[in-house]
Amino acid sequence: MYRCPKCNKKLLQRNNSYQCENRHTFDIARRGYVNFVVGSSRQHGDDKEMIRSRTEFLTLDHYAILRNKLAQLLVELQPSTVVDAGCGEGYYTNYLAKQIPDAEIYGFDLSKVGIDYACRAKTKVHYAVANVVHLPLVNDFADVLLSVFAPYEISEVKRIVHKDGYFIKVGPGARHLYQLKEILYKEVYENVEDTLDCEDFELWKEICLTDEIHVVGQKAIHALFQMTPYYWKSPKEGSERLRQVEVLDSEIAFVIQIYKRK
Repeated sequence: MYRCPKCNKKLLQRNNSYQCENRHTFDIARRGYVNFVVGSSRQHGDDKEMIRSRTEFLTLDHYAILRNKLAQLLVELQPSTVVDAGCGEGYYTNYLAKQIPDAEIYGFDLSKVGIDYACRAKTKVHYAVANVVHLPLVNDFADVLLSVFAPYEISEVKRIVHKDGYFIKVGPGARHLYQLKEILYKEVYENVEDTLDCEDFELWKEICLTDEIHVVGQKAIHALFQMTPYYWKSPKEGSERLRQVEVLDSEIAFVIQIYKRK
């Protein structure tokens, strides 16, 4: 289960907190999550506006095709323990908890706001604020570690996922949000689909999902824009063009890669 992010000793629950043998203590918040971020790190994950925008967009179910496929895959794998590393506001995590009710599911994100939003669904997911490249979990803990559009450190994935367990990585397909990019940029390129290169994992299955979304209203379009890396990288004139758009039709494409731990 949890290990102390300060000394790596096992954490045990004592009333409304977790404590290790060195008496490092982490309180359980009112909503039920634990904050494992230590020190004076300035990293804080997505802010309230970003989380709110992503929540507003995702609850419209434009990405339901990905959510449903992930649920189908996990139902087939029948894991006992699932870790969602970079779970954000819990859109996928909370849905998975309903589809595989017998599994223990853990959701981690650096954004305290995101974890707070995730807990509002009141599922049985164990949520915690933590850096996904330094997870507060014991070694060989998970049957499945899930990373959906999130950063990861492969050495940490290897530490957490036990032998014969699975690492499920989700990234954008070549033409994901291509029409959105056509508005933002003068020259548009397809996304590069990357593959994990690690001798400890073998590619077990790859699934490419494609669909089209019809996004109505500047509020929803802006929410989509905010949850993409283009929000930070687009030229000012591109952002201005997008503000004039009231209906966006775009391709979406996801690449799900399932790696098995050797």
